Amino acid sequence: MIPLPSDSWLWILDDELVRTLFAVSPGHSGLAARAAAEPALVAAVRHWLRAEPQAALSALEPALAREDADALLLGAQLSFETGDLARAASLYHRLAECVPDHPYAAFNEGLCQLRLKQWQAAAEALQRAVVLTPSHAEAWHLLGASLLHLERHAEAASAFGQCLSLRPGYVPAICGKAAALQLQGKPAEALALYLPLVEAAPEREEILMNALGAALDAADWPQVRRLALRVAAVSPGSLPAKEALAHADLSEQKWEDALGGFRELSALAPAFLEPWYHTGVCLFRLGRHAEAAEAFRSALQIDSRHIESRLALAESLHRAGQPDEALAALEPIAEFRDVPAAVWLRVGLLRAENGQLEEALLALERAQQSGIPEKDPDVAELQAAAAALLQNRGEFARAADLYRLALSVRGDDPVLLFNYGSTLASLERMTEAQAAWKQALELDPGLAPALIEALEPQPVRNHQNGAA
Repeated sequence: MIPLPSDSWLWILDDELVRTLFAVSPGHSGLAARAAAEPALVAAVRHWLRAEPQAALSALEPALAREDADALLLGAQLSFETGDLARAASLYHRLAECVPDHPYAAFNEGLCQLRLKQWQAAAEALQRAVVLTPSHAEAWHLLGASLLHLERHAEAASAFGQCLSLRPGYVPAICGKAAALQLQGKPAEALALYLPLVEAAPEREEILMNALGAALDAADWPQVRRLALRVAAVSPGSLPAKEALAHADLSEQKWEDALGGFRELSALAPAFLEPWYHTGVCLFRLGRHAEAAEAFRSALQIDSRHIESRLALAESLHRAGQPDEALAALEPIAEFRDVPAAVWLRVGLLRAENGQLEEALLALERAQQSGIPEKDPDVAELQAAAAALLQNRGEFARAADLYRLALSVRGDDPVLLFNYGSTLASLERMTEAQAAWKQALELDPGLAPALIEALEPQPVRNHQNGAA
């Protein structure tokens, strides 16, 4: 007795033979499908079985036009196999519309869209897929990846979590969830996911690097050191490992060690700004301001608009006794767009330290226009610095106004209270002045000699005309 051929081979039989066989064996599912198939689908499958995908697609067109479900499924498969992912996605989408509960259509559409980097379309298809088949771990994983690219980090973490509940220990989903947590600003939780993977596969550089990044974001410096050393063991000479160790030294204020690390990085990667900038920071902290200025200049040669390097250069030059050069370093900032308020405050303080009152007040105005809160401590510091300049100029009313604003934030600052009292006294508002001085002395009795000296009448010389 000759057994019936396998289902795939039934498609090469002609219609008459299929009907004859089906009459003899009506319960055979393959014969039933072949007998019911429309002619265009039969022709397409024959071409497909002969490895003629383009001919198969051409033969399939009439059935696709009629939205035949089997034709849509085969056309999508053929398009996928020939690399036409856009058409495959479109056909799977049409199949899902024709057969809403189709077990593969939504998932396969999502897979195609994911490979096309069409993240929104992928997420929509995969959300339908997990509703239809909640137990499909891979669908949850791909949904997480799509949501991650859409910066919907909390939803992505949840999708990866669903995948892991169905497939515990699945490394791509663990890494995906860790990445989502890190992007949510939860690096410590991300690190906790990475560390077991590092222990299980200590040679996997990609996982090591991800864990190192999470440790840096979490400021977990013991783990940063441990992971950086592991990265260096796997990849000798690794620049990220060297940089991580230098940042660990910097964070722990080991200025000399950090300086050595960042100088090495500057020599190895001279086109990168960060090592030059952090070299300057270390030198500044060590009090080597002229050398720090040179490092910040090197950073600005790479990116002249790097505000932090420009501010640090100005501060270094100021400390090195080069006030004119410090002020010149600040000039380009006025032309920058979207300068943060905090930067304007630092600019203003540098201007005030160099006696540039109008420029300091302009920087304060720029900071306030940028939306910084009036009660910000740095605002109060700049107001106090500008008030001192006004006081020295004899503009006591303006100085008193700024001192009052600064005291609304720093009301327990004895020096501010003392100076405020002095400006009020200069305005002959003695009752208010005395109240301010009393508060200042309560906070710092050591100010009493300065107050006595300020109140001491200056001696007056008597000139006697014609005295002997």
